[in-house]
Amino acid sequence: MRRLMAVAVLILAGTAAAQARGTIWDGAYTDAQADRGHTAYMQNCSRCHGESLMGMFEIPPLVGRIMPYYAGSKLSVLLEYISTAMPLGRPGSLSPATNADIVAYILKSNDVPSGGKELTPDSAKAIAFTAMPRKK
Repeated sequence: MRRLMAVAVLILAGTAAAQARGTIWDGAYTDAQADRGHTAYMQNCSRCHGESLMGMFEIPPLVGRIMPYYAGSKLSVLLEYISTAMPLGRPGSLSPATNADIVAYILKSNDVPSGGKELTPDSAKAIAFTAMPRKK
């Protein structure tokens, strides 16, 4: 019985912690970080994805279509992809902080609200990438 109660407590604690971590809609980055991300994006990403993030030729847009593509995953999935596969011709060459800044800029460009804490590779693991919540 004690063991069953201990398991139940752990499950409830894990559920509460997961809920406390939140989603991208709870403010996963700061405005200052997105501003730095804009600069880094223009220097490293705009050549292929365009200055407006709308993609170019066969290169996919980073506004609109990216949201449903990553919905249901953790924000770390997007951050890890960018960190290991981008920029074209120099994959993995940017620092973890720069990649997080670029993801912050992408979120801001998709009308995801900012918050009070900067996005990091560690914090991204706990943030759910969800579709826009429905208004009540």
